Amino acid sequence: MSLFLVFEGIDGAGKSTQVETLAARLEGLGRVVRRLVEPTDGPAGREIRQRARHGPPLGAQEELDLFLRDRRTNVETNVRPALAQGEVVIQDRYYFSTAAYQPTRPELGLSPADVVALHSEWAPLPDAVLWLDLPVEAGLARVERRGAGDAFEREDRQRAVRENFQALAAETPCFVAIDASQPAEAVAAAVWAAVEPLLAGSTS
Repeated sequence: MSLFLVFEGIDGAGKSTQVETLAARLEGLGRVVRRLVEPTDGPAGREIRQRARHGPPLGAQEELDLFLRDRRTNVETNVRPALAQGEVVIQDRYYFSTAAYQPTRPELGLSPADVVALHSEWAPLPDAVLWLDLPVEAGLARVERRGAGDAFEREDRQRAVRENFQALAAETPCFVAIDASQPAEAVAAAVWAAVEPLLAGSTS
């Protein structure tokens, strides 16, 4: 059986590192793993990244529409086919990120729950959302060390995003909160403790 695992968290939480660590461990067990990331490298995803880094800024509705377009394509061409083939899909960000980030734009007038509802009819629910929770100051310090940030990485916005993730975690049973302020090895151990029980009912 397939598994759909999603990593979420504020910028700098260490998602990319944990995606690779978990994927390597699962592949070592003989599982076929599909690594995915949103925004994707498709046209809408590239537009999101380009405008976030270099401008001009996207309007709130335009940004949301691009995320939805990018995600629909990802679900239809990558996520669902991989799951149908019994693969383990490990994805860096999914619609919970949109639900955490987009409500920080008040002109949009949406709550996190509103954004989740936009996906209810077509986006598959993950088996686990591995939420790497980290204080905003620590996340931004990591972002600063790795180079220039983008429009999503302002401190005030990141604080609101973390609060939205906290609300989503409280309302979504598949969320698993993991303390991402620990060393990477400890975070990986916590991730594995959450994923290993799911493997019992999921064989390649």
